[in-house]
Amino acid sequence: MSTGAVPPPFDDIAPEEARAVVRAFLSEEEETAWRGLLETHAQLIGALDARLTAEHNMPLGAIDALIEIAHAEGDAISVSELAERLGLSPSRVSRLAIDLERQGLVERRRSSSDSRSTEVTATDAGRARLLEAAPAYFQTIRQLVIDPLHERQLKQLGQIWERLRAAHAGSGQPQLR
Repeated sequence: MSTGAVPPPFDDIAPEEARAVVRAFLSEEEETAWRGLLETHAQLIGALDARLTAEHNMPLGAIDALIEIAHAEGDAISVSELAERLGLSPSRVSRLAIDLERQGLVERRRSSSDSRSTEVTATDAGRARLLEAAPAYFQTIRQLVIDPLHERQLKQLGQIWERLRAAHAGSGQPQLR
């Protein structure tokens, strides 16, 4: 049975040839760990997006952007830095910032240090919208990731993420956040 959330050849109905290719690179245990990460991520992102859109008329991408903007050092963040943090293209983030500005949730302005750069700041309305959405956001995370784990498992998971962050620090590869 296919999970639907995981692309071939990692899904359950992959042909034997595809499974053989996977097995050449990943043991069954490694594949299970990798699939678990992909499936959990897909389920969490889908659930967050659906709930935030239904309850607050804001997709997860907009909430993620507002979180980064509202927590930016100096209360402002450049569109290029925001794009990097969100893992999106600068043009996509620029369009997102324009949309958020139209809703009165952020303000855009030219950077005082680089006139080619645009900075974004959260408005009071944007911060209020984040506070309104926070319960749905964190309840969903708790329901899907925190509550199913015992305290020891949660601690182990945190240690795993720290280990992965440390392994990638200084590697020149994109950093885990």
